[in-house]
Amino acid sequence: MPLKRELALFPAAVGEWTGERAMSDTVPLPAGTDAYLFRKYVSSGGISSSLYLYVGYWGKFRHGADVFSGDYVDPGYLWDPVKERDVLIDAGGRTFKAREVVYAKGDYRIAVLYWYRTAHGVTTRRFRGRLVYGLDAMLNRRTNAALVRISTDAFRAGTRSRTPALEEFASGVFSGLEGVLPFDG
Repeated sequence: MPLKRELALFPAAVGEWTGERAMSDTVPLPAGTDAYLFRKYVSSGGISSSLYLYVGYWGKFRHGADVFSGDYVDPGYLWDPVKERDVLIDAGGRTFKAREVVYAKGDYRIAVLYWYRTAHGVTTRRFRGRLVYGLDAMLNRRTNAALVRISTDAFRAGTRSRTPALEEFASGVFSGLEGVLPFDG
């Protein structure tokens, strides 16, 4: 199932945030990814930290590819989850659930907000995503899914939470992806 438009055509401006490409084409894609977008966004509204947007799209199943792998969500070596919760985000009158995870490494934290998008809606649960994905493959011969991940710069423990900026940005990202991802409603 092809994208409605190239991910590169996703808006560079999301609300008060302006984005630029965050990595070169030489970085390998996660297994089986057909398309991806990775941008660093900075705020014009006085917020000093940056947000990083990753959108990975799997258009069809490939052996060894798992869009629902935690490897694409976790920030990497020695970062441990210290807080995890679901948040409900309003995207222009439509709400969707995203997963917020705060990871720690020593005195530093990174906040990550993510969700999976399938033909059957949005989920934050890996098991549910795999189940829906498998059933969709068997019944509808459709095996496409997307992962949307937004993360912050590292910040010191005890400083103000980055959640409001993440949620506001996520609302704009969700709305912007409606014209790119091949999922209705």
